[in-house]
Amino acid sequence: MDAPLEMLRRVTRDMAVTSDLSTLLDSIATALVEHTGALVVRVFLFQTEAECDVCRVHGPGGVARGAGVPRGLPTEKALHLRASAGELADIFGPDHLLPMSAPAPPSKVARERTPFLTNSLLRDAATQVHVTPELLRRYEDAGVVAAAARPLEFRGELMGVMGMLSRRPFDPAEFELLGVFADQAGMAIKSAHLFAQLERYKERLQVENAYLQEEIRSEHGFEEIVGQSTRLRSVLRRVKQVAGVDSTVLLTGETGTGKELIARAIHALSPRKDRPMIKVNCGAIPQGTVESELFGHEKGAFTGALQRRIGRFELADRGTLFMDEVGELPLDTQVKLLRVLQEQEFERLGGGRAMKVDVRLVAATNRDLEVEVADARFRADLYYRLNVFPIRVPPLRERPEDIPLLVRHFLAHLQRKLAKPLRGVTPAGMQQLMEYAWPGNIRELQNVIERACVLASGPIINVTAALGGVDRAVPDAIPVVDERILTLDEHERREIRRALDEARGKIHGPGGAAALLGLNASTLRSRMEKHGIAKQGM
Repeated sequence: MDAPLEMLRRVTRDMAVTSDLSTLLDSIATALVEHTGALVVRVFLFQTEAECDVCRVHGPGGVARGAGVPRGLPTEKALHLRASAGELADIFGPDHLLPMSAPAPPSKVARERTPFLTNSLLRDAATQVHVTPELLRRYEDAGVVAAAARPLEFRGELMGVMGMLSRRPFDPAEFELLGVFADQAGMAIKSAHLFAQLERYKERLQVENAYLQEEIRSEHGFEEIVGQSTRLRSVLRRVKQVAGVDSTVLLTGETGTGKELIARAIHALSPRKDRPMIKVNCGAIPQGTVESELFGHEKGAFTGALQRRIGRFELADRGTLFMDEVGELPLDTQVKLLRVLQEQEFERLGGGRAMKVDVRLVAATNRDLEVEVADARFRADLYYRLNVFPIRVPPLRERPEDIPLLVRHFLAHLQRKLAKPLRGVTPAGMQQLMEYAWPGNIRELQNVIERACVLASGPIINVTAALGGVDRAVPDAIPVVDERILTLDEHERREIRRALDEARGKIHGPGGAAALLGLNASTLRSRMEKHGIAKQGM
């Protein structure tokens, strides 16, 4: 018995330091073949199809299934063949999945949690061992005389089954030693499961920590939704209606209206509030890295992919994903996003298996997606998938009664930030703020108030200087002889022309027309096109 005990010590030592499950199972099967001279050693794991690496790669049931096995059991546990060794392993190991109800010896061992041994396999096949006539002929041709199987358990939990076929009878002492080996194997398999789970949690926590640190460093402008206007209350009513269900929400509205705050309110009122809301700005991602950012990538998926990366969809599993500026997505990425929304699964870039996710999507855009669809810049099927529950966030000019509340909110924040005794705005200054059209919406109002606070020498701030003078407060002041009220389109057209003139035709970057207007550059181009400014070259 010295040689078997030495083999047992060596293999159990190797099992104790092996964390990769596939490597562990292969070493178990190989060690038993080396020690017993078995023709075949097979290791089955007791798991669901969703937990089985083979099923996830090759589809339900792996490469092949046993006869009579029902298909489509993603949540029901069964025996999955995960390792096979021996000179005839290929002949006796084609079937991947065995249900617990099957009459085969491995299923019987798993059901009853009792070992199985026969040293007269061909004789017992007719009465005790349920095998098909074809399999019986294969046993006879190969000279098989003995079969043994042991359950793999850890503290009462079934981990799997280990089975063997041999040309010689098994010695009783050898069979008992196999039981000790099975106990060690069950413990090692459980350890490998726990190690893999720990690694997944560790990786996820690292990514979530990095994301949350990024969120802490960023400034959201204001921490809560401020306002009491009828239009804002209408939006909040729709938020309450949709927050409790998992319907996809599409937030539309001009830039700077607070769409991200509405998305955060939806998440905070939803059953997913205890999970993070993951944000991704589709317009800020370089086009070549969009797919990697959303779905992640495997190591070596492309040049520079030195390690595996978790994408935003995987990070948002069981939580909420906020996709800002979704209209900026390239068409090829739109196809993959549609698949995720339809099937709740995706593949990492460079990966070979589909990954299931449970994500609630809130999308936002300042583009008119119907126009984008008509111009073939946005997929119609994706638009209808996103537009399940649309919420339009009104621009600031449609709710001027909220401006005094927003001003007080910003002043309270800036008083702490700038360490100044800021108390308010003059009545004339408040009137200017109420009359200004705010093309940059709340974001522009916040910037104007902050600029005025920086310039202030006393507790009452002067917004006229921050707005750039009276002409800025009432854009493109009309001569006295023309008292006609401008339409919103006329007003917007004049403001765009003024900004382009002041920026000398520059659109992007600091000092560009988009920055002066508080708009995204792509939004400005869209509005220039709408008013025919781009075609006229200003």
